[in-house]
Amino acid sequence: MAARSKTSLNSTQFLARKTWDKPPAITILAGGADFFKKQLIERFIRELSADGAPDVNRLQGPPNDKRISELPLAPVLDSLRSMSFLASTQVVIIDGADAFLRAHRDELGACLETGFPGGHLVLCLRGKLDGRTKFAKAAAKAGWVIECEQPFDRPPPWEDRAPVWDSPLSHWLSRHAASKGLELNPQTAYALHSRAGCDLELLDEELEKLKTYLAESKSTLIDEKAISAVTGELREDSIFSVVDLFLEGRRRDTITALENLFERGYHAQNGSLVIDGPGIALPLLATLLKKLRSLRRGHALKRAGASSMNLVQEGIVGKPFLSSFERQLDRNPPGRLAQLFDRLYNTDRGIKTGRDPRRLLLLLVAE
Repeated sequence: MAARSKTSLNSTQFLARKTWDKPPAITILAGGADFFKKQLIERFIRELSADGAPDVNRLQGPPNDKRISELPLAPVLDSLRSMSFLASTQVVIIDGADAFLRAHRDELGACLETGFPGGHLVLCLRGKLDGRTKFAKAAAKAGWVIECEQPFDRPPPWEDRAPVWDSPLSHWLSRHAASKGLELNPQTAYALHSRAGCDLELLDEELEKLKTYLAESKSTLIDEKAISAVTGELREDSIFSVVDLFLEGRRRDTITALENLFERGYHAQNGSLVIDGPGIALPLLATLLKKLRSLRRGHALKRAGASSMNLVQEGIVGKPFLSSFERQLDRNPPGRLAQLFDRLYNTDRGIKTGRDPRRLLLLLVAE
């Protein structure tokens, strides 16, 4: 067995392990990707089932805004310290355990080394585990702290020359398809999540549909024809992708993404399919206008001596996207921003006076 890591573990890498160490007394599943938590819990229970199916008790933690947990600690500990007469071991799972952990960190920390005679505790956090706490450091050594983060659907911000499909989400989707006996390369995986969105559970469902669809022809290869036949149309945040590609100066990728957007439409937040030209173009222009204003403000702060982290502290850009934002600042100096504001105004006016939205936007991004 491999030695237990003394740092946080990555959920996808952890799930890929063929063998697991014996599960510790306390496992922390942190982050927003509930699909990974679900997979980990299923695997956790399978691992413990070698000696017979465990008794699983699932509890709901209190809301995050509660300073004091409404879920008492004593019954949880009593259950874990008591041997089950009907099962070889017990698993207590607490969903939304952030407030529960904050309220009972010290007591739970004492249990990391001693363990529980009757079972295992799994804490599912909505957010991250605060690594500065004594409990977090002890849990990283004596327990499992597994980060369940949503894979980004874009290349890492520092990979400014990477193709749009070369993203963590595309590669995860390709591997997940292989686990179902399907062939899906990262380029085609990008086409799939561009249509279906980033929700991992939904993407899993789409793969199951594709598996059923391909079974009729006894094929395992997912291509864009199969995706078009099975999945919905482009998602709303494809608009943001077009804007980011444009501002990073990636003209060819921008034109391709824009053509796809007008050809297929996108699903708005209310679930309706938007396919009319103005319905696609005007939200895109509004998104671009908002981004141009952020860049203009970023330039103003830079001229005043602000650092890169000041841009994050001012709320102009999130830290994971800082490198991308700074590339956009370099690509779009103040003089070019002024020209883009004028071109944006003329494009908006042209659309609202009846000119072809698709042609106007292609002209805008191609210049």
